Amino acid sequence: MSLKISVVITTYNRPDCLLEALGGVTSQLCSPFEIIIIDDNSSQSYESAMPAIGALGAKYLRQNVSCGANKARNLGVKEARGEVIAFLDDDDIWLPEYLTTLVGHYKAGADAIVSGFKQLGNEDVVVVNNDEEVTKKSLLRGNTYCGMSGFSARRELLLVNPFDELLNNGQDWDMYVRLFQQGVKFKNIPKPVFLYRFQNEDGIGAKVRKMKPTDIHKRLGSAHKHKAFLGDYWFKKRVCEQILFSLKHKNEKSRWIIQALKMAGFKATFVFFYNALKRKVLNKPMSI
Repeated sequence: MSLKISVVITTYNRPDCLLEALGGVTSQLCSPFEIIIIDDNSSQSYESAMPAIGALGAKYLRQNVSCGANKARNLGVKEARGEVIAFLDDDDIWLPEYLTTLVGHYKAGADAIVSGFKQLGNEDVVVVNNDEEVTKKSLLRGNTYCGMSGFSARRELLLVNPFDELLNNGQDWDMYVRLFQQGVKFKNIPKPVFLYRFQNEDGIGAKVRKMKPTDIHKRLGSAHKHKAFLGDYWFKKRVCEQILFSLKHKNEKSRWIIQALKMAGFKATFVFFYNALKRKVLNKPMSI
């Protein structure tokens, strides 16, 4: 493979998942230039993963202080030496054709790429945006593409557009919006090329369920950051979706709904529940 792709894997307290992710990297039809693993100061031992890490010749870097996935990814970008950086979360798995598919698009001139995916453990659930390129129409609706395990970009682009370390969530959507606004050649692969793990016990959903409605401002950073890009309608819609995310698993549901009405208004709140009902009737997969 003439194109040098650096794989940057972020991990935290999931050595078993990391082993599965590394298995996916090993299964690639073409090998990456290098593999860099950033451990965000895990409290669990990674001894069980060290043989696999060594066998792949991967670089394992453990941070002394836990600083979050965004900082870990930025560190990976700085450490990488490939032309393109492909990100992988430790709990997801690439399908064998993932890197080969990327190579074709980058050789054709792509600057950044997102892709579709299947649900890990329930591969009949497929989430694919049919855009050939990332569009404003799709970005206004939120992250309708994928999480970090389906995102890659040229390293030179990421060096001047680092992940926003101040954001608690929505860092993928924030990155996509910023790159789109710069007019880079941002391609979407409209087919599933990796496996995404929904609803980890220590994932975003679990953390949100423990939040109080008054703490929701922590999740609204990306919406406020891109308020001008979104416009009033889509801004309120995004705020409402962030407030009511994972509502069925939360306590004090009425307080969350009142918070949505107060911060996003009646129209956005009504649209949220209407769309939720429509997804249930049509049996559509949950969004990422």
